Amino acid sequence: MFKRWLCAALLALVGVHAVAAEDAEKSVREAVKKVLPNAKISSLAPSELSGFYQVVSDGQVLYFSNDGKFLIHGSVFDIDARQDLGEKTLAVLRKSTLSKIPRDKQLVFAPPNPKYTVTVFTDVDCPYCREFHKQIAEYNKRGIAVNYVLFPLAMHPGADKKAESVWCADDRNTAYTDAMTSGKAPAPKACTNPIADLTEIGKSMGVDGTPAVFTSEGDHIGGYVAPDQLAQRLEQLAQKAKTVTAK
Repeated sequence: MFKRWLCAALLALVGVHAVAAEDAEKSVREAVKKVLPNAKISSLAPSELSGFYQVVSDGQVLYFSNDGKFLIHGSVFDIDARQDLGEKTLAVLRKSTLSKIPRDKQLVFAPPNPKYTVTVFTDVDCPYCREFHKQIAEYNKRGIAVNYVLFPLAMHPGADKKAESVWCADDRNTAYTDAMTSGKAPAPKACTNPIADLTEIGKSMGVDGTPAVFTSEGDHIGGYVAPDQLAQRLEQLAQKAKTVTAK
């Protein structure tokens, strides 16, 4: 008799929890619409922060209370894990997104046996992108493969046409290198190209400036980083990943 009652009570509790979770998600979605009417939601799920949902939209992380009344816009850290909860989620989403960009839609500059690979969203008219590429041989010497994704910025008028000219050149890598080292616009060319699609992919990851450097695991390194510093940072991340895996 007691077992039957206990089973019935547990089923009722599960049912209440399911309804509560459904109500919470509905409240959060309604709150998102109020704050960001045109938001493209990449992820919406209960957060590790008790009483809140974590929402990822256009590469940014927001936390909404389960009743939809409160919003946290900023970093939330797990003190014990020493980790930014939002960055952890974004890294997973970025890794998945980056893996879907075909190699033949990137400009690849790699040593024979790379130790690390980074994806760099780049703009032909970006000064720091030029500084980065002028040292491409140094990055390669340190075992770093660089996969460039053309990402012309709207703030640079005509950058989209220059990106198209690089893409449509007979030798894309040479055209890109010439443009970045000389500062001169590439010879005008037009063809079917993936630049608009790549730009949307970058925006979905929150890219709003160049260069934007990401590891193959989806970690955002930042903007321009000198060769030695980038190699050091990549080694630190690799060691951190090994430690987490060992645990």
